[in-house]
Amino acid sequence: MLAWFTGLIVMLLAGALASGYLWLIRRRLDERAAGLKALSSMRWREFTQYVVQAMGARGLHAATTHADERRDPQSSAFVLEANDGKRWLLACKHGSSYRIGVAPVVELASSVRLSGAVGGILATEGQVEKEGYEAAQSNHVEVLDGRRLWPQLKPLLDPGLRQEIVGNASRRAARHIAIGWLAAFAAGVLVAVGISSLTPDPPSPASVPAAPRDAAPAPDATPNVPYVEPTEEELEQQRQSVSRALGALPGLSRGVWITKLTLSVNREIPEVQAWPLICEQVELYPDLRTVRVQLNPPEGSSDPVRWRQCKTY
Repeated sequence: MLAWFTGLIVMLLAGALASGYLWLIRRRLDERAAGLKALSSMRWREFTQYVVQAMGARGLHAATTHADERRDPQSSAFVLEANDGKRWLLACKHGSSYRIGVAPVVELASSVRLSGAVGGILATEGQVEKEGYEAAQSNHVEVLDGRRLWPQLKPLLDPGLRQEIVGNASRRAARHIAIGWLAAFAAGVLVAVGISSLTPDPPSPASVPAAPRDAAPAPDATPNVPYVEPTEEELEQQRQSVSRALGALPGLSRGVWITKLTLSVNREIPEVQAWPLICEQVELYPDLRTVRVQLNPPEGSSDPVRWRQCKTY
């Protein structure tokens, strides 16, 4: 029983951990990967419009175009103006295959200094390498790679496209959670079976070695005390002790000595239950073991009166 209880605990823990990871972490990663893939499939101009709109939520609005988009559209920079009049330079690197290093950051930092802006923002669906982050920190440039850019662009997407991306990620997570619970169930069963196989079974009666047939009986630990016949006064005390003991037992109403060798007992319980109780008290005294016991049925019962000796000579 303990083995299967342990297996149940293992199944619940494994299933809960798998569900939490798949829904809270893996689902969001899948959603972000699908969203960045959808952004990468857009035209450059459409992608940059989403980025500019996201900057508007931060209080930065497009002012003028810093470079000629027809000349090099994927590296064009936009001038953004804050509410306080300060200007920022926005550069978009369109494509999930981008690995931003030091060079694009330094290029944007140079443009920031030449234009007199207070800082620059570099946005891409790709990834920014460690050296790129370090260069950005020392050149007043903020980098928005796919991991940071997706949460800002997600609310701006077309509702149909956004629902499709979120729905696909949720359905995939639900399928994986179901598979995870099946795996957790299998793990729980394996643990329970493994613990059961390691627990030794109790020895069966057949496996207990029998005593040799010719073995000598164990010596009686009771000392051989010589028998002393009780006096009549002692016998009477023994009879009274039996009567008091029988009267205190449940189901036996009284024990009366009709004669010195006949004991009358009234019963309220079945006969098979009454005889062991009576004989247990009578056999406490060796000189009373062979008395006759008259067992009377309950009042109103059609059962006959029974006679018996607990011991015979």
